[in-house]
This record gives sequence, C-alpha cells and structure tokens, in this order.
Amino acid sequence: MDLNAKTIERILVLLILMCLSATFIKFNKEKVTAVNDPAIAEEDFNKLPLAAWKDTHTRYNGKEADIIKVKYRVTNHETKLWMLNYETGKVVHEQSYHRDPWPDGRHRDFIYVWKLYDSERSDYIPPGIYEIVIGGMYPPVSSYGNISILFTV
Repeated sequence: MDLNAKTIERILVLLILMCLSATFIKFNKEKVTAVNDPAIAEEDFNKLPLAAWKDTHTRYNGKEADIIKVKYRVTNHETKLWMLNYETGKVVHEQSYHRDPWPDGRHRDFIYVWKLYDSERSDYIPPGIYEIVIGGMYPPVSSYGNISILFTV
C-alpha cells in the first residue's frame, strides 16, 4: 500500500478536526432544579461533588436579593468556580479567589454564594440556563473533563 503525501495530509487534517470537535462539543448535562433548603445526601455529593440551590439574603440596604449557593469539593490546587451562559458559552461570573485542598492532600468542601444582582464583584444575571463549572485559574473553553452542572435561574 503506497500512500502519497496528499493522502497522508488529508488523514492528518481529518484526525485533527476530530480531536478539536471532541474537545469543544457540549454534552448533555442533567438540569438542576432550584430548591430553598437542599437536603444534599453525603453519598450523592460524593458521587457528584457539586450542588447548587437558589436562596435569598438581605443586602446592605435591607432588601432581599436572589443568590445561588454552590457547594463544591476542592481536590486540586488553585481551584475556583466559573459560571457560563449555557447558550453562548461565555463566562458571566467567576469566583474572585481560588481554593486549595488541605496541605496533606485531603479534599475540602466549600459553599460559595453567587450573587445574581449587581454588586461589587458581580453583575446582574438575567433569567436563563447557566453552567457552573469547577475549574482552574483560567476560563474553561468547555466543561469537557471538568465537573459541572446546569442551573436554571
């Protein structure tokens, strides 16, 4: 079997396109429904160490405002949360600080408050579907390979 340079080039381009499409394809995620008081079972949280629920809290001016509480597990250094608009894939919010596991390597669990109103560290978030991703220090190109969930605001 004698392959010329043009055939090998076409095969390589095809393989590169397949790798790129596998990297950027969006897989269907389970939709998380908002609840006020989540009863997160430890066994379920160990299977998927990311949970979110809708809540409210009192702002500095005394008015109630909507928030999303996100419970997540940190197993890698310099971990932070990223919130992406599901339709556009653009980052709408990021956790302003990163977290690390314990110095001996054990995981740590945290609860982060994502404010849906305009504040010092967040913009107003309109109703829609958002993807919450546990990632590193740089914005994720896709959620492929990361722990993520979908959340309806």
